[in-house]
Amino acid sequence: MLYKDLISTFGSSLAAKSEPKDDPVWHIGWSDELQLFREYALAALQQAKVYSLDHLAATYADTLHDAVQEKAEDISVPAMAILGEIQFPTKVTWVEFDYRALAVARYERGSPTTQHDDNPIGTGLRGYLIDDRNDDHLRITMFSRPEGSKIMDPICALLVNRAASGKLDYDDVKEDLSRPMVNFRERMGDSKEKIDALRYLHRVDTGADLFIPFALFAMLVSADLGGIIPSETDTFTAKEAKTARKFGKSWTLGAQKSHLTIRIGPQAAAHMRERQARLEFERQAENERSGPVRHWVSEHERRYRSGKVVLVKGHQRGHEPERLLPTRVMGPRSDIADFAFPRKD
Repeated sequence: MLYKDLISTFGSSLAAKSEPKDDPVWHIGWSDELQLFREYALAALQQAKVYSLDHLAATYADTLHDAVQEKAEDISVPAMAILGEIQFPTKVTWVEFDYRALAVARYERGSPTTQHDDNPIGTGLRGYLIDDRNDDHLRITMFSRPEGSKIMDPICALLVNRAASGKLDYDDVKEDLSRPMVNFRERMGDSKEKIDALRYLHRVDTGADLFIPFALFAMLVSADLGGIIPSETDTFTAKEAKTARKFGKSWTLGAQKSHLTIRIGPQAAAHMRERQARLEFERQAENERSGPVRHWVSEHERRYRSGKVVLVKGHQRGHEPERLLPTRVMGPRSDIADFAFPRKD
């Protein structure tokens, strides 16, 4: 889990017990500002309610994003706005998923986000630390650890300001740049252009995948949980906990003992299958000039300008309807206009 890696890395470095190979950001780019961020992040992670989506659950939430994105663009609002006012599980929440598996799933189903890609793009794990303790804004920090990398600190976070009514204003989002990470990149020899590109990509990625944890929160308060199945799981094994007590790893002992693993149930699985079948049918219809659906043509006369008259006998015309196209969809329609999960009474 990325959650466990962050707890271990940040905690051991703050306790002066880490090695450069395990935490290059800390040993190469240490500063008072970096220390303050690490202290904030560690305390927030220890306090957070933790959710871990398996690859199918993350893909399910992502297909819902695809379903509402076109509608959101038509009415010029962020996709999150269609979810309505989000009820956060706690003041601080952590949601993580396998980003590599999500990227592969996006590519294989032909998600609009991959239409110009030749291969799946994305590796490693991704997690969102969502801090709702400030009355003025919501702080969203996305941590990402590509495969084979030890660098997990974000180069920026997003602050979603609140309107006078107290509701989140998705049109009023500000970037909180991490100066320590900029300094670290400079010390590593990265050019200003590369740093600006990394900053831009991180900001865009943070906003693009924010729908996944927000959709999770909406499902958690819906009457049928939106088709997902949460199950409580130990975060640390008995051996890891014993080792933490033996060597005084207070950062591990202070972390959440368990988390909720999110999987999909039969309803969500059916939605994904049926939506994919419908999308495949729509693609086929767009790529081919299909004639009318097969139907009966009664006997009739065909008259030509030359005066010739031909009697056309009754016959079948058109093509057979697509047998694999579902006629009953359990999940949201592809042209959804009222995307919502009914809340529990």
